[in-house]
Amino acid sequence: MAGKPTVPNGIGRAKIREVLNMAPGYGKTEDMLHERVGILCGGGVSIEQIREWLEWNLAEDYVRREENKDTDEIEWFITEHGQAKERIK
Repeated sequence: MAGKPTVPNGIGRAKIREVLNMAPGYGKTEDMLHERVGILCGGGVSIEQIREWLEWNLAEDYVRREENKDTDEIEWFITEHGQAKERIK
């Protein structure tokens, strides 16, 4: 990973919530989050980092996951606690 920017965990975790709050009632897949968080962070974000940041936010009740019955994909949503964390409301 030499030469690629490193995103601190705190920033990455917050960017996950920021992206999920762009349309809070609509779920986003890991791939969507990987693309959009990567853009906000200027690149250099791995899918493993996205998963780590999602799991941390899930443990803190800032995000939730749900299976989309039509696509069989897991989608992620921001919770009220996640919005409050960022003082979005």
